[in-house]
Amino acid sequence: MKSVAKLFFLISLASSVDAEQVTNLIEFFSFTCSHCANVNQKVYSYVSKNNIQLTDISMDMSEEALPTTMMFYVAEDAGIGNKFKQAYFGAVSAGMPAYSNTTLNYVVGQIKTAKLTELLNSTSERQRVKDKLQYAAGLINKYQIQVTPTFVINNSTVLEGEEIINQLSQR
Repeated sequence: MKSVAKLFFLISLASSVDAEQVTNLIEFFSFTCSHCANVNQKVYSYVSKNNIQLTDISMDMSEEALPTTMMFYVAEDAGIGNKFKQAYFGAVSAGMPAYSNTTLNYVVGQIKTAKLTELLNSTSERQRVKDKLQYAAGLINKYQIQVTPTFVINNSTVLEGEEIINQLSQR
């Protein structure tokens, strides 16, 4: 399908999804995706406003990116996942290199809390992060996700692109 036709098709699918019927949303994102950065706050605003369960899945599973993905999952467990995403997207857009230790340390310094520090020293948290990585890989495979951002609505409707959340947010 040509990209313009595909985008039209996806937007029409999003138009058929009633925002009031959305109960859960899975967002597949990458810390290097400018479109993901663009929709980040809209996603969090949308799920908060509509009381929707959000599952964030980082597509960044390469050896180079894995420390960032793992730290994001720890930040989620500490209740500051969105702050981590915002800070990381901001650092990368300001020119810091994605997936570098410098960038990761900078971001952690910006969002650090006592709970984050506690979890970083927790053996059980290391296991939870490993479980999340396996779960994420399973979902990526199940839905055959190849682009970001991609959203799965109510575990059944798969929609790609930045415009999808804009369409849903306007309802």
